[in-house]
Amino acid sequence: MKTHLPIRPHTLARCPWLAALLLAAAPSLRAEFLQPVAVSVTNGTDSQDALINGQGFEEPGLGSPDAVHVRAGSEMWSGIGSIRESATFDLGKSVSLTKVYIWNYNVQDATDVGMKDVEIQVSADTDMATAKFNAIARVSLAEGGEKAQVFDVVGTSVRLVRLKGLSNWGQGYTVGLAEVRFESGDIVGNVPTISINSPREGDEIALGADISIDTTVTDKDGAANIQKVAFYDGEVLLTNKTASPYLYVYKGATAGIHALRAEVTDRTGKMAWNTVNVSVRELVADRIEKIDDERDIGTELGQIQYVGAWTLAPGADSDPRYLHNDHYNASNNRNDYFEVRFKGVKVDVFATVASHHGTGWASIDGGAETKVIYKAAQRAEQVLVWSSPILPNREHVLKIRLAGDGVVTADRFDISVSDKPDVVTATVKEVVATFSNLVVRLEDTATSVVTPGSVKLTLDGVVATVTSSKAGTTTTATHVPAAPFVAGSTHLLVVDAQDGAGTPITHSSTFTLPAPPFPLAGLKGPSSSAGNWGFRQIWNGGRADSVSSAVEIAEKAALAGFAGKVSDASVPTVHHALSSNPGTAGLFPDPLPLPAESEGLAVSDFVVVARANVKVPRAGDWTLGVHSDDGFALRFIGAPFDSVNGTGVRDDDFPEFMTFLTPGETATRGILKGLKAGTYAIEFIGYQRAGGAHFDIYVAEGAFEDDSATDQWLLIGDAGGWEIVSGVSLRATSVRKQGDSVVIDFATPTPEGAHAVEQSDDLKSWQTATGAVVTKTGESSARATIAGSNANSRFYRLRAP
Repeated sequence: MKTHLPIRPHTLARCPWLAALLLAAAPSLRAEFLQPVAVSVTNGTDSQDALINGQGFEEPGLGSPDAVHVRAGSEMWSGIGSIRESATFDLGKSVSLTKVYIWNYNVQDATDVGMKDVEIQVSADTDMATAKFNAIARVSLAEGGEKAQVFDVVGTSVRLVRLKGLSNWGQGYTVGLAEVRFESGDIVGNVPTISINSPREGDEIALGADISIDTTVTDKDGAANIQKVAFYDGEVLLTNKTASPYLYVYKGATAGIHALRAEVTDRTGKMAWNTVNVSVRELVADRIEKIDDERDIGTELGQIQYVGAWTLAPGADSDPRYLHNDHYNASNNRNDYFEVRFKGVKVDVFATVASHHGTGWASIDGGAETKVIYKAAQRAEQVLVWSSPILPNREHVLKIRLAGDGVVTADRFDISVSDKPDVVTATVKEVVATFSNLVVRLEDTATSVVTPGSVKLTLDGVVATVTSSKAGTTTTATHVPAAPFVAGSTHLLVVDAQDGAGTPITHSSTFTLPAPPFPLAGLKGPSSSAGNWGFRQIWNGGRADSVSSAVEIAEKAALAGFAGKVSDASVPTVHHALSSNPGTAGLFPDPLPLPAESEGLAVSDFVVVARANVKVPRAGDWTLGVHSDDGFALRFIGAPFDSVNGTGVRDDDFPEFMTFLTPGETATRGILKGLKAGTYAIEFIGYQRAGGAHFDIYVAEGAFEDDSATDQWLLIGDAGGWEIVSGVSLRATSVRKQGDSVVIDFATPTPEGAHAVEQSDDLKSWQTATGAVVTKTGESSARATIAGSNANSRFYRLRAP
């Protein structure tokens, strides 16, 4: 039995007498096991009766604390739309509540639907629609299970009980439970109640304004029985009040969402609380106007336009999204986007976030793109995901396009509207950042003409070297960094300039460089050996529901103190399936079990990393294929994919990668045109969320868009295909500039071999580095010297013979 007291865990350590007192109050000699007489849920009403009718028990009826619940979804409740759905139960009479029994959602391969963190609220009222509730406990449920999870609580004068979902075990848009029962008994005294009069749920409060938290406290045992009222912002204690009035003025609340909680404790340790969520925000104009993802579709001012595969996701009246719906795009197509046209001085973007969501790229008026993160550990609605800088008071266009790494949503856009006229000056029209340079374009406006020599760029707080030129009404300022920008890095840019009249022109923004699906430095794990892939399996490391979360798990698994499980193996081919659930398997018959199954590999949420050095026997076109369930990312190091076909895509910013980023079965083929003979490295990451799992990596000579286009496919490592050779690392140990030469010292398994040295300005197009000379410097080391290099920023790569 799991015991839960209606206090924060750290309180027990400080107050052992309080724990003893509460435990003494809860047990009863006259305990009664209670089946609710009615239930009402905020979503999923068609299945709500399953929570109380007992038909899901192996022996249908009232049930008992030891009752076993079947795994049929038809005998459980689930609601789609939000993890914060709730279920309210009518006990049919007023009782002293001492226990709550919860059977969590336990459908096979869908236990992640079940509730995780739950707040238990109670009311003495009889009308579910108008009842006022107090929270008396917060509990954490285990995932799945056929038996009840039992929690001790202390509640008096309880007629209604509400289980308020705070999180679930999955990606969030569905939540459910199987069955709920309660137990009443004797409790000495009464639990006090508390209500928050102000602020109210959802209030928006100006940054810098005081927040007056006003409460009403009632105790049937008398006002003198109140020990204290504690005020919290989240888990941060603001103050304790030991006497009426129970009011606190909160000063200095930061911008963002605040969960303001008032918690009453009486002199016997009984406790209750209430919470309101408010938004503190910077108000920079006269008012805020809201644009909705569905109500305001169109191409006019104050409207949103969608391009690509956007889908409306409607919700019930209880749905916490703005106006109870949003739009989403799960295509991972980087050409898909939406645009919002508005007039104002600022735009704030509010959207739905979840663990299977990805990122987008936001820009204003075609300017620099900055990253918008829609991914979060748990689903949440109307989350502030992006804000623009202060803008000129005129019409603007916000564009957000898909980054291609997961779901992107559109819900609500808050426009800060100013009634003051705009001062017309020249503006920064565009910021374009590549790995090797930064270009800022300013546009003249009417009589405000930019003076090119006045343009100054400050990058990450440091004044940057810049060259400026003017063509017509456009001034272009260019900065070439001393070293290439790091993939995925974010930078703060401030532009200062003047027009001919001396009027200042300022602009502040951030820009983020594209990032590959996994680090260019590679994934940790065993290297290949002659004839074998290095193969790593990771489980119990967290939820694996996308390539990005799989990469996070793989990176954590390489660190000391990793709490999950890691198993390394050598395998001749990547041709494996989960024995208990292989799904439809892949292109090749008779897959092998995953090696770690004998070590207790979990059947869900695991990650595989495979690495191999392969020898391409002949120059020409080759096609590399992947069948997997779920998603994957593969990098062929040394040559870009000319095209990728099937369900996966090529990463156009990093064309050595092909990917299928979100859960589902994929058959993907990448064509390598004009590939040179030689040794190349392959790195692969795949993951399993739930259900079937299999992984195949294969190759054929020629260019083929479909599996059916040839019968010559071979698993990499099979006889007659690509040979797997030792993966002794080819790696650079130092890179330095000497005069007009670049010197690269590197470790290599073949120091006397004819290494290829290639160069690129953008990580996309690679050419042989002219003037490169490679010399042996040791038993496993060599040096490449590239003469005549006068570029400030350039990428180099080495390839073993």
